[in-house]
Amino acid sequence: MMTKDTLVASHNDALSTLSTLGGVGFDALERFGALNIDLCRSTLADNAKLFSGISTAADPKALFSLTLGTIEPALVRTVGYLRACYGIASEAGESVNLLLAPKYAAINKDLDKAIDSLSASAPVGGEVIATALKSAVTATHSAIEDAAKTTRKVVEMTESNINKATDAAVKATAKATKKVA
Repeated sequence: MMTKDTLVASHNDALSTLSTLGGVGFDALERFGALNIDLCRSTLADNAKLFSGISTAADPKALFSLTLGTIEPALVRTVGYLRACYGIASEAGESVNLLLAPKYAAINKDLDKAIDSLSASAPVGGEVIATALKSAVTATHSAIEDAAKTTRKVVEMTESNINKATDAAVKATAKATKKVA
């Protein structure tokens, strides 16, 4: 039964959770901002070097070689940036999951108690309804857990494949630029 104290405690818990979620979000935004500033800074520095080299290039071959030399570092920087973005998003997701998983478990526990209470106070035949509700809840939890496990496996496989593909692309680009130069 919901009392004034349980309602106040529930609201306080919800506000605390919301505040923590906001903190996780702002932390991720701060890290994304710092990452973007670092990327801009390094890109501007590389471009300044490139323009300086272009202005001193003596012949077209030197100019061509100079521009080819910028491809690999730019690709490496882009891959690093994307990996860092993924890392920040992944860590934020894990933080949210760590915060909400106990609350989800508590809600499920309260739901089980409510179903038991319904079963105890229901007229004859109420046990059948309560059993059906428990079965539906259990099946739902099982489906959610299976989906989460499958999603984690797919994410791990995708991460692995993306890492292999990007590493191969960087190596191929480096090899191609060395051949052309």
